[in-house]
Amino acid sequence: MSETLERFIDQGVGREPADIVLKGGRFFDLVTGELVASDVAISGDRIVGTCGAYEGREEIDVSGRIVVPGFIDTHLHIESSLVTPHEF
Repeated sequence: MSETLERFIDQGVGREPADIVLKGGRFFDLVTGELVASDVAISGDRIVGTCGAYEGREEIDVSGRIVVPGFIDTHLHIESSLVTPHEF
């Protein structure tokens, strides 16, 4: 496993502080359409964690604000890949 991937994982699960943490805001969950109160952990240029309380080397207070991390496209067609959901 690459050192960068290991760092992403360690910061995402809270084993080490993330580079930046957006604290106290609500993020828009594109799957449920809900606003979720949570910190957002960032490692380098990647979002590595949501739905938790994270520690960061730099912490930015975003209380009262809505965070929309990346507008990730959650639409996909598993059936057209010709593999089972587990293989996908």
